[in-house]
Amino acid sequence: MKKVNVVAVFGVALILALVACGSAVAGNRSGAVSLQFLKIPVSSRSIGMGGASVALAEGANSLAFNPAGILNIEDIGVGMTHTSWLADIQHSFIGVVRHFPGFGSVGIGLISLTTDEMKETTPQFPDGTGRTFRASEYALSLSYARQVTDQFRFGLSGKIIKSYLFNTEYGASTFAFDIGTLYDIPALRSRLGVSVTNIGKDIMYIEEIYSLPTSLKFGVAVDVLKDEQNSIVTTMMITRYNDADEQYNVGAEYEFNHMFDLRAGYKFFYDQEDVTAGFGIKTKALGFNGTLDYGYNNFKYLPGTHSFTIELQF
Repeated sequence: MKKVNVVAVFGVALILALVACGSAVAGNRSGAVSLQFLKIPVSSRSIGMGGASVALAEGANSLAFNPAGILNIEDIGVGMTHTSWLADIQHSFIGVVRHFPGFGSVGIGLISLTTDEMKETTPQFPDGTGRTFRASEYALSLSYARQVTDQFRFGLSGKIIKSYLFNTEYGASTFAFDIGTLYDIPALRSRLGVSVTNIGKDIMYIEEIYSLPTSLKFGVAVDVLKDEQNSIVTTMMITRYNDADEQYNVGAEYEFNHMFDLRAGYKFFYDQEDVTAGFGIKTKALGFNGTLDYGYNNFKYLPGTHSFTIELQF
């Protein structure tokens, strides 16, 4: 029965992957795809490792990019990430996961992007009308993940997405689905990850219709070294969005004494992004089970971004 389940799950994943690829063959479609905030990573660990996230999925933050990763939470997990993005834009994530033995794991996540207050200007009042406004976008998701076999994990998310251009007066909404898998290969000390994200209905702003940023991601993580005090993990990922050509991410992490991590990575075939770096601290020595992570994402011609993540398990 388990073998049949695995085949069925892989079949669904393959169909969704083909759908994503079919919408991505157009190459560069910049300007035709909206809701770009869904592309911004929400894991400071993976940010520090070149953005190669899909095979590194662990904890509540994986709700945003590979829901299969929430299965490493034994009871209750909480994850939060904040990124100071470009142009004083704030990007945040919060997620909560609960594991139910014999059933699987259920999680709720919220991604938000908000601008600072801006002056309203019109042709009659080019210096401002006295009113202010802000733009904002939100994605609220509900996820379920299950351990199909000892080595294979599967996750599915459904989400409602809202986008506001002027406070809450001008906006639009839509829905989408994500599917994610993780497959452990103990003999090779590695893990494979595959996800298809943002499969859903196009969004309409007033009279203009835009596609969602559908993506297909494939990645692998390998434990190069693992002893009592030291470990080294390397990872790589290939991504295909429906508005760009393939992008490649590579990264590595060194962990000392199960307490402190150093990370570095690189992004290939990105317009602006290239080098990444970061570090992490395990909090068991402080009396609670969790991690504190920092990730830096460098841009060629723009200021780099800083991300902070907290993961807690109870």
